[in-house]
Amino acid sequence: MSTILFDLDDTLIQSMYVWEDAITALFEKLHIDIDFERAKKTFMTKRFSEVLVYIKKYYYPHATIEQMNDFCMSFVINQYQHHVPATQGAVEFVHEQAKKGTTMAVVTSNDYHVTKSVLQRLDMYDAMQAIFSAEELHLTKREPEIYNYALNKLHATPKDTLVFEDSMYAIETARSLGIRCIGIENDWNRRDFMRNHVETIHDFTELHSFL
Repeated sequence: MSTILFDLDDTLIQSMYVWEDAITALFEKLHIDIDFERAKKTFMTKRFSEVLVYIKKYYYPHATIEQMNDFCMSFVINQYQHHVPATQGAVEFVHEQAKKGTTMAVVTSNDYHVTKSVLQRLDMYDAMQAIFSAEELHLTKREPEIYNYALNKLHATPKDTLVFEDSMYAIETARSLGIRCIGIENDWNRRDFMRNHVETIHDFTELHSFL
């Protein structure tokens, strides 16, 4: 293993609550009466911009994407810049791999600048060779192009690459290229990971038995 690709949200950092809270607050602002838990499965596979398009199409056609984005992002940015914590053991693992000369990058559905700011605050940014933002690249982790793009930019091969990810759909995409994946397990993904025989850890303190 010479290259590691990290997902960001609920992998390197514990942040999914931020997006859930932002969307819940948006629903309240727009007086949309819907159970977020019911909509969550749909939203989890989409970039944030796609979620806003979905909300406009199916729930509130009168709102503009810009208005919804501005409302949500002011809350999200504050949380990422000041409050979102690293996953246990993540910072130490990243520093350990940097000392070994491992090529590392983040492949995320999140915004590039938000990703950069939280990695800088948590002292992981300088260890990363790149941030590949699906939002910025107009790609999705539902399709292999973003992983192929990252591998090409890093001069890496699938067989020498490891992906850390919390979403089953993204793991399926990376696996389709022959990349080994380790899932960051939580209550939301546990059943899917078990059903699909994903190697899992709860956090980065457990990696001694995998690497």
